Amino acid sequence: MVSATFVTVGLIAWAFSVHLPLVYTVLGLGWLLPTLELIGYKRNKQVYVDLARNLSSYLIAVYAIGGLFGTIITVFLAGLLPIFTNIAGALLWPVWGVAIVFGVAIALPFIGFYYRGFGRIDPMKHVAVGYSMAIALTVIPAMFRLVFAFINYPAGVEVFKNPTSIVGFTLGINWGQVFLNPTYAPLFLATLFGAIAITGILVSSIFGWRYSRDPSEYRLVGYRVGNWVGLVFGVLYSIFAGLYLYEVYQYSPTVAWSIFGKPPAYLPSSLYPVYQPTLILSGVLYMDVALGLILLILLALSFKFVGNKAISALKLVLVLALMVSAEVMNGLAHLPYAIVPPLAAVPVLVKAYGLQFTLQVADTLKVSTLLTPQLNALLQLVSEEPGLLYGSLVVFAFFNALLLYVIYAALSWRWAPITKASAQSS
Repeated sequence: MVSATFVTVGLIAWAFSVHLPLVYTVLGLGWLLPTLELIGYKRNKQVYVDLARNLSSYLIAVYAIGGLFGTIITVFLAGLLPIFTNIAGALLWPVWGVAIVFGVAIALPFIGFYYRGFGRIDPMKHVAVGYSMAIALTVIPAMFRLVFAFINYPAGVEVFKNPTSIVGFTLGINWGQVFLNPTYAPLFLATLFGAIAITGILVSSIFGWRYSRDPSEYRLVGYRVGNWVGLVFGVLYSIFAGLYLYEVYQYSPTVAWSIFGKPPAYLPSSLYPVYQPTLILSGVLYMDVALGLILLILLALSFKFVGNKAISALKLVLVLALMVSAEVMNGLAHLPYAIVPPLAAVPVLVKAYGLQFTLQVADTLKVSTLLTPQLNALLQLVSEEPGLLYGSLVVFAFFNALLLYVIYAALSWRWAPITKASAQSS
């Protein structure tokens, strides 16, 4: 029978697999568009400005959809993991708050202002608006990646025994240490550079596919820019992703064990039962490395075989597969924990409160412990009506296929060069 943990993790992983491609490309375009516009003005090349203007329609098309699935993730967390949501919310509420404010009240108006500002305000002022938009968009993942780093290694968290608490202890937080989390900086930078790289590869894939039917300068410039952006920022992503994995190995035993397939060398064998992961995901890591190398080869071939449909299609599918699998791997590697207990805290807690209390703290941070009991009723219903599960899988597959179409349609939007007349009428 399917376990409650499987259902919970599966739902959250699916919501992430729809949410992340959209928000990654919004973040990537946030930095790419004003840069294209600036290049166009500096070189007096209208085609770059046209690219920026027409690709900005993607932000209008998908930002709300990506945000909707971000809300779905929050609802899943609150409904399926209420204790975890309470812990993370109580400790990191300023982080959640800043991300939400920037996502709704700052970044969204900037996107609209940038999109509507083409041809209406001074070009360099419009570029400044674009970079302000990019900064606002970047604050959102900067905050949420801090939550991911906290899950890896809860830096700055202090545990106090409290018999009156439901879980037997209370948590405090030292904000001076939270942002110094060693897994945070490389994770955030890998996210930023990865988002820009993915966006570049998607643009080059779709423009390359369209170039075979529309061999215009517009498609060709977009194709070449996308290739270079994907290549340069893909290398930067690889560097910081490698650094992130190194830091995870040093500070998060369960995640490191899951991703690399064996326990870290520094982990005492007596603690193997505590930190042993639910899943061994080393095969996914090797697959992601292979996908990255294949994409590198395809990018190199793209410079020679302009507009090749097969290469463009492969790049489109493989870059999304790489991004989703890497993110899901990172999320699943925490199991069985929702928050991986730091190894350095073990001797401190044992000395202060004893071994039994220390094991109690670790057990409380497991996903299975933090689940809502109401899931059992859902699982009983699914066991009696298995068609519900199969039907859900069909709906999930449809959503992910729809996601591919939305990305393609929005990035290949019908375009028209900017003229004074069109700017005044828009």
